[in-house]
Amino acid sequence: ALMEELTDIDRSVIEVARGDGCLRTTLALESTSSAKRNELNISKSDVFVVTGGARGITAECVIRLSKHVNTHFILLGRTDIDAPLPEWAQNKGLKDLRRAALEFLSQQGEQATPVKVNKMVDQVTRVVEVQETLKRIEEGGSRATYVNADITDTAKAVDALVNVQEQFGQITGIIHGAGNLADKKIEKKTLEDFELVVDTKIQGLLNALSVVNPSALKHICMFSSVSGFFGNAGQTDYSIANEILSKLVHTCSRFLPNVQAKSICWGPWDSGMVNETLKKAYADRNIAIISNGDIG
Repeated sequence: ALMEELTDIDRSVIEVARGDGCLRTTLALESTSSAKRNELNISKSDVFVVTGGARGITAECVIRLSKHVNTHFILLGRTDIDAPLPEWAQNKGLKDLRRAALEFLSQQGEQATPVKVNKMVDQVTRVVEVQETLKRIEEGGSRATYVNADITDTAKAVDALVNVQEQFGQITGIIHGAGNLADKKIEKKTLEDFELVVDTKIQGLLNALSVVNPSALKHICMFSSVSGFFGNAGQTDYSIANEILSKLVHTCSRFLPNVQAKSICWGPWDSGMVNETLKKAYADRNIAIISNGDIG
């Protein structure tokens, strides 16, 4: 089926689906208006679950949103912010962590390799960034609660979200920003790479949806990517995952007409998962990088 599509000479067909028995269906574009659902319709009684929202780009977006609405954000993440900081990192600012780590290793008589230092600093940085996100959301006028849970671990994620609803009320909104990258050429991809990238996007969302009462749900916002539509070198799995998110949003719009469902196909950000190597590759292709200052 894949080879048939790759060798199809009809370039006018943009998208197709393959069903049971490899039955081929051409997907037609359908234009719909969402004007009637453009109002935010968010109140202080609403409860938003935000995956991947404690650090990085999703966190910045939620911080900005908190300045426009007064509601409750439940941030799900894998960082244990209750664990005590190591002694070498206590009372140190983010800018001082690397030097403090180097000094600690020197005092212990250990070789300070870049990998070792980066691991030490990253563990502390994650905790500090999550705490800073919670503080900034509260300063914006909304409430913020952090829940330590891996959204891809179905049992733990579902249990955590059930507890959230018992404590704070029914979940009325989902902002799904969690994501992972494992960029490689397709012939070098492993099953583990594929599952890491796709499960974070798809299984993570399905886990969140599984505990939500559809009649209470008002908002679903997916953080998708332009790579889902246009593709990108080394990102077959990431492209697949993000396009599935967009298809799920379309399905939600059809079967849950009262839910404001959006899929935002972001370009590359100047932080988060875009490292210096990727920045150079994008610059060589004249692709603009989105900065945090561009968030409205």
